[in-house]
Amino acid sequence: MEIKTTMATCPNGHHYDGAKHASCPFCGAVPGTENLGGGFSATEPLTGGGYSPNFGSTAPPVGGVNPFSVETMIGGDQGSPGQAEPVVGWLVCVEGPVRGSDYRVHAGYNYIGRESGDIQIRGDQQISRQNHAMIAFDSSELTYFVGPAAGRNLIKVNGKTVLNAVEINSYDIISIGTTKLIFVALCGERFNWQQEGGNG
Repeated sequence: MEIKTTMATCPNGHHYDGAKHASCPFCGAVPGTENLGGGFSATEPLTGGGYSPNFGSTAPPVGGVNPFSVETMIGGDQGSPGQAEPVVGWLVCVEGPVRGSDYRVHAGYNYIGRESGDIQIRGDQQISRQNHAMIAFDSSELTYFVGPAAGRNLIKVNGKTVLNAVEINSYDIISIGTTKLIFVALCGERFNWQQEGGNG
């Protein structure tokens, strides 16, 4: 079986199969026209490697956002360099649909949901779409808490039902729906981000 392709290049430098697409599937430009602004620049590999996320893809931009941009691939706006919100701990799924996945915890409130929130645990239908539970870090007291939010199903810490926020420590097990998460703290007596130089 012979596969026929007609390579085309749009004014912005994107390469694609001209037999399948009348215009560029990445930026919408038509070959032979000028870039009138608003399009995407030529495809470039991610920093630090030769991998190009656009290779072989024909997906158009989603809602005017390039789905292959570095920011989209790593989960959205990460802020300017030096302004990233520091991680203070992690949740690691040890049982459930996303076993092996890890989630960053930041200072203040971190809301847990299935489809939206700071921590999204996809695939567990017993977790509410949003605000099922919350995990929080108090940077002044260097303490961590977990508790229910607006979720329909109960949550447990180390097998005990939690009806109000309770303090948690490293290696406590948090059960939400059919998912079990082990909590690992970064900040505490030995390290916290507020200390000069970041070490204690």
